[in-house]
Amino acid sequence: MPRTILADFAARVHAGARGSPARDASLVEMPRKLAIGLAAAASIALAAGSAKALAPSGAAAATLVGGAVFAGTGLRGGAALVAFFVSSSLLGRLPRREGVQAQRRGSERDAVQVLANGGIPAALALAASAAPSATCRVLLSGFGGAVAAATADTWATEIGSRYGGQARSIATLRPVPPGTSGGITLAGLGASVAGAALIATVTRCRGGKTRVAGSPALPIVVGGLCGSLCDSLLGATIQEVRFCDACCAETEALTHACGAPTRHLRGAAWCGNDLVNLIASGAGAAAAIITAIAADPRRGNRSVRQPVSQRGRASWRRETRREPLAFDKR
Repeated sequence: MPRTILADFAARVHAGARGSPARDASLVEMPRKLAIGLAAAASIALAAGSAKALAPSGAAAATLVGGAVFAGTGLRGGAALVAFFVSSSLLGRLPRREGVQAQRRGSERDAVQVLANGGIPAALALAASAAPSATCRVLLSGFGGAVAAATADTWATEIGSRYGGQARSIATLRPVPPGTSGGITLAGLGASVAGAALIATVTRCRGGKTRVAGSPALPIVVGGLCGSLCDSLLGATIQEVRFCDACCAETEALTHACGAPTRHLRGAAWCGNDLVNLIASGAGAAAAIITAIAADPRRGNRSVRQPVSQRGRASWRRETRREPLAFDKR
């Protein structure tokens, strides 16, 4: 099955390798879109910096990521990033349960955090803008899956640690304290699906039917859920966990919220939270791409082409025409 999907993706790239007028026009518009995207992203980043949601380095990185996404995907791709950032920032400001500390390095996101969550979506957005139409649809599904993975993971963490009750390790299913890396709850799982569904709704294409298998929503939701579960699995197995001796609490930060330095407790020292977020984002993109190709109803029509009469050719073409998988780039 995976070999068949990879072969189908390679066929899409080869079949669409020749340029088209629409693709050429899109490339001509790229500098203008990039300038508009950078200006819009800079305005949002400045506002976020004023609200103490982004550090200066994070604002600069967010401007580059936002400009690249808008240039490659247009308003809907940019809206997906805004939906992720705004919803995550609002959820992070909700009151926490007693004894549960934030795992992030403070409330302001720095450049590393921004790039860990937005680097892969930005790269896929730019790649999609220069790709032939068949490949572009698949890459845009990957873009949506990557953004959905970051959103799903953040929603699961923020809601699960506050309202999820008893958390259990995704690796062993043993009870763990709320907020522990790799811990999951039913509320957190539901929140991850809701977060992925939000991104799928924002990025779905014209005329797409989100409740139909193979629609633009399905690959994005699957990618978001897979990316979130990948993040939890890595958090429970190889992600570094540190310990604050002053507070007797586990954390992911080098300096705890109390201001005391922390020491290595378990996990791989090279595998921090930012690397886990980057891997989870890639897993979400890969899952969305695979789902988009596997769920494409046109795949089965390429391998077998039965001869049709001249009289029935137009009818056959109408019957085999399907809605596009990815959202409208415009």
